[in-house]
Amino acid sequence: MKNNILKYFILLLSVLVVLTVYLSIVGIETDKFNNQIKKRISLINKNIDIDLKKIKLILDPFKLKIYAKTVGTTVYFAKRPLALESIKTQVSLSSLIKNEISSANIEVTTKSILLNDLIKFVMTTNNKPELFILEKIIKKGHVIIDLSLNIDENGKLKNDYIIEGLIKDASINFLNRGNFKNINFNFNFQKDNYQFDEINFKAEEVNFISKKLNVKKKKNSFLIDAIVENDQSSLNSNILNLLNLNFENIIIDDAKFKTNNEFSLEIDEKFKVKNIILNSDINITQLKFKNN
Repeated sequence: MKNNILKYFILLLSVLVVLTVYLSIVGIETDKFNNQIKKRISLINKNIDIDLKKIKLILDPFKLKIYAKTVGTTVYFAKRPLALESIKTQVSLSSLIKNEISSANIEVTTKSILLNDLIKFVMTTNNKPELFILEKIIKKGHVIIDLSLNIDENGKLKNDYIIEGLIKDASINFLNRGNFKNINFNFNFQKDNYQFDEINFKAEEVNFISKKLNVKKKKNSFLIDAIVENDQSSLNSNILNLLNLNFENIIIDDAKFKTNNEFSLEIDEKFKVKNIILNSDINITQLKFKNN
C-alpha cells in the first residue's frame, strides 16, 4: 500500500515538474486577451493602435506568477510604426478562469531601433521644441528600451515608471560646438532622475570613458554631474578648446596626455548651458611646443 502511494506521489510530482518546465519554457498560446491588452494600451493614449500576435502564457516558477506575453508586436501612433520585441503583463489564476486581465502592470521591450526613428515617433505624441533640436543634433545610433509601466484605476500612467535600455554607436553634432561619435551607454530613467553608466565615446579622436553620469530634473532645467576619463591620447587644439584650456603664446606641437575630468552643469529645456563647473586633472607624459 505504502509503495503504491509512493509511486503515485512520484508520478504526480514528475507530472508537475514537466508541466512547470513546459509552461516556463514553451508556454500556452491564446488570443483571448488580445482585445483586453489593446484596451489597456488605448487607456494610455486613445491614438495608439497596436498589432498583436497570439499571446503566450508563460509561468515564472520562481515568482509563482503567470505572464501574458506577446512577441513581434508593432505599435502605431498617427500611423507611424514602432517595432516592439515583446509586451508582457501579469495574469492571476482567477483572471485565467474569468478570461480577463486584472493586472495594472505592463512591461514593454523594443527591438533595436534607430534613434532618429524613435525621436520621430515621440514627436507624433509630443511637439516639444527640444525634440526638434535632438533630431538635428543626433546623426546616427540605435537604442533598445525596456519599459515597466503601472496604470491606475482611471487608466492613467503612474509616476513610478522605470525605463531602462542601452544606446549603441550613436553620433552627435552638438550645435557645432563639438562632434561626439562611437557613443555607447546604458541608462535608467525614473521620475526626475536619470542615470547613465558604462559610458564610452570619442571626441576629436580621443576615447573617453565614464562609469556613471547623473541627471536630475529641477523645474524647467536639468542638473548634470559626472566624472569622465581618458586613456593616454594625443593632445590637439580642438581638445584644448573642448576642455576649456588656453595656453597663451604656446603652440602645442606634439603631446601625450591622460585626464580625469569632474564636471557639473545646468541645461534648460531649450538646451542653453549655464553654471558650468569643470575640474580637470591632466597628466602630460610627452610634450613638444613652440613658445612665441
